[in-house]
Amino acid sequence: MSFQSYRAPDPGDEAAAAKIWAVYVGEAEKYDKGLVQSWKSDMEGMLIFAGLFSAVLTAFLVESYKTLNRDPEDLTVLLLARISEQIVASVNGSASAIPLPLKFDNDRGPTPAALACNALWFLSLGLSLSCALIATLLEQWAREFLHRTDIYSAPVTRARMFSFLYYGLRRFNLHAIVDVIPLLLHLALLLFFSGLVAFLIPVNTAIAIIAAVMLFVVTTAYSILTVFPLRYLDSPYRTPLTGAFWNLHQYFKMKWHHWRRVQGHTEIAAQSAPRKETMIVALTRAATEVSEDRKSRDLEALTWTVKSLADDTELEPFVDAIPDILWGPEGRRETYYDVFRTLVNNPQITLGSRIVALYKSCETGLLSPTTLKRRRIICIKAIWSIVPFLLSSDLSELSLVNLEKQRKKFISDGETDLEILGFSHSMWALIRWKIFENEQFLLNARINQLEGREPASQILGAMDFKPALSFIRYIDRLWRGFAPDDHPALMNQTRYTLETTPYLNLFDYFRAAITLHTLPYCFHSTLKFIELPKATPATIRYDFDRTFTVAMQYLLQTDNTLELGWRDILVKELLRYWPQQAKTDRIILHPDFLRYLNDRISNEAVSEAMASLAHRAQLWKVFANHLETVSSTALDQKNTLTAMWRLLSLGFYPPPSLVSRFLDACQDLDIPSVPTVLAILKAIYLWHKSLCVTDPANSMHRWLAATSILPTNAESEGINTVANSFSVDRPMIIAPSDPYVVLYAEFLEACARSTETNFPHKAEWTFRFITPLSVLGMELSRVDKTHQIRFASAFRDFFESPSCADLRKSIIEGYFSYRWLDDPIAREIFLAALTQYAEEMSTLAVHYEANVLVQVREILEDLNRTFESESISSGAVFIGHCHRVDFYHSVSVYAESSDIPNSSLDM
Repeated sequence: MSFQSYRAPDPGDEAAAAKIWAVYVGEAEKYDKGLVQSWKSDMEGMLIFAGLFSAVLTAFLVESYKTLNRDPEDLTVLLLARISEQIVASVNGSASAIPLPLKFDNDRGPTPAALACNALWFLSLGLSLSCALIATLLEQWAREFLHRTDIYSAPVTRARMFSFLYYGLRRFNLHAIVDVIPLLLHLALLLFFSGLVAFLIPVNTAIAIIAAVMLFVVTTAYSILTVFPLRYLDSPYRTPLTGAFWNLHQYFKMKWHHWRRVQGHTEIAAQSAPRKETMIVALTRAATEVSEDRKSRDLEALTWTVKSLADDTELEPFVDAIPDILWGPEGRRETYYDVFRTLVNNPQITLGSRIVALYKSCETGLLSPTTLKRRRIICIKAIWSIVPFLLSSDLSELSLVNLEKQRKKFISDGETDLEILGFSHSMWALIRWKIFENEQFLLNARINQLEGREPASQILGAMDFKPALSFIRYIDRLWRGFAPDDHPALMNQTRYTLETTPYLNLFDYFRAAITLHTLPYCFHSTLKFIELPKATPATIRYDFDRTFTVAMQYLLQTDNTLELGWRDILVKELLRYWPQQAKTDRIILHPDFLRYLNDRISNEAVSEAMASLAHRAQLWKVFANHLETVSSTALDQKNTLTAMWRLLSLGFYPPPSLVSRFLDACQDLDIPSVPTVLAILKAIYLWHKSLCVTDPANSMHRWLAATSILPTNAESEGINTVANSFSVDRPMIIAPSDPYVVLYAEFLEACARSTETNFPHKAEWTFRFITPLSVLGMELSRVDKTHQIRFASAFRDFFESPSCADLRKSIIEGYFSYRWLDDPIAREIFLAALTQYAEEMSTLAVHYEANVLVQVREILEDLNRTFESESISSGAVFIGHCHRVDFYHSVSVYAESSDIPNSSLDM
């Protein structure tokens, strides 16, 4: 790096990076210090072993090295033998010969056994002492490593020192040296045993054989321990050579797979090539992969854990972890489901009973308020999570009946902590549902028994229903008034209880939840677990209405904002269980439901709630019943119509078959919402152009018959007559344009004749809704002149009405093509109304009115061009031209008064 390119570190950069590097230092310090400490511990053991082994080996060497030289005692023996020979010769009188030089019997040196023994032992001693030296150096290196990393306190400097030194360890393969030391010691031990055998061969053959057998056993055991982890990854046995054999095994495994693929084995060719993995990676994979063995290991480990937790202080953290193990954001976690089901229902472990005992320990009065609250919440969450595992045969303290007794005591104690209640309500709802789920089989069995009895000949006797029904709400009502032999009544009431009890429990849960400050604990998971059929029986309507009333009391008073709140979620889930309407019932709307549709500010909340409604078609029938009820007050009818408008504006439309009922019900109502609702309903009905007519006399069909003037065709043999078009069991043939024009004209007339205090509800939005429908196909078909004149007259009356002043601008801005106005009278009325409006606007010195005038000018230009191109009578063209001159004059006056350039009005 050149001097010019060097830049001193910015202190600001270092300070900003300190937090990141501090995290690295924390993790690296734990890993590196743990690694170095393990090396130091290993080296200390190696030093002790090497010292003891060297001392023992030296004692053997003291004796064995003598076999490498001649023993002085052998020379003494040889001299004594020579003297003996000379004495014998002198005694016999023989001449003494010149003594020969002394000669040993074996001048070839040490025996092979002596050489082998000493070579092996001296080599073993050298390896042992070398291991001791390297171990001493490693301890010194480890201390130096820790010292160097602790010199600096700045996180960035320490982090870089850690990384620099650690990657230095990896670069120079210090890990390999650490692994070599025990290998050298093991080799020294094997050399010692081999030398021992060589040492004993000249001494005693039998003892040498024993030593050889011991050497063989040790070598064989060492070899087995070396390769054993290659087959069984959970084996605790390994030697320093195991890693080398593992790498060799991986290499040959890949070669074998490659060779088989080359040979064309189809089952091998379809498989991907195995990847080389380290032993620790393979060990981790085997320990964590899903299998029956892993499930068994988990069960044994957790069983031992539960049994070893002696007191409540130790049990509490375990209980705290149970909900997170069994349930997650997406619902139940299947990994530990079977394991904890076994733990809960195993009578030797009694996990459920211990959780209940921990919950009851909160009543001792020995815990501080903070500890008490935390423990109660932990226990409630744990019980909630294990309730799905409970069996009806559970006779422990966690039996469902006992838990129901605890619930009653909990309610009677009057818990006021909303946070605890948020957890407990979900727990009790789940418990009560599980009780019903377990006991409903017993109830069904009792019903079957009752159906098989004859009421006159036998009585209930020992058939006791009360324990089975003790958990059901309104149990006294079930048993009060029944004679012992009144089997049919008891049977019918039991069926009714089986049908309604789960819904009563669910609505209790909703009523309790709505009073909290947030959603109850695991609200959606609780509902998913106790999910009931959406075909809610009509017999539950009273409890549904009562629950909805409570929900509205809290929602509309505290959470009525534009945002989607948590109580809106509750209402949405509640409406999923809107009760069905019996065929013979004419149910009317609950006042709180109308209140919700009219007063809830958030359109998003209402839209989502209505989307969850299971029976929207039945809801519209209830609306029709409500409007047809004679006892309905004017205010009630008004609220009903505005609620209908709210649903229609959100895109929830009734079935076309109900439109006629709504038209008939609204015929004589003098309510501002009537024109709006009728206009939208008729517009929706016009979308369905191929509906079969089942009642040609109903109001919607009469309206279509009066407005749909079909094109005449002499060759069609009367098919286009009104009678044929609206005959029974035929698709309705609706003229493409006339009904839309009449619909638009009707709403214009309704607005024109209204006062400011009695103006149609949400008229501007309704115009936007029906305007796109009115342009459909108009440029391709001819509109009857009667309807054209009616539309033009309604348009004129609308623009002349003072109550419609605020809407005129919106009508112009949302204009559509009026080219279908080809009747001279209709055009004259329409153009006169537009010209009058332009003159009124020109007197206002308001800048934004210029856009309105430009749009009026476009309408007039479009009409006159169309009028001239169709070669209409010159009188009509002259009328249109006069209107255009008047309009230009109005625009010029307006431009001069408001200082707007005329160029801005030229289009």
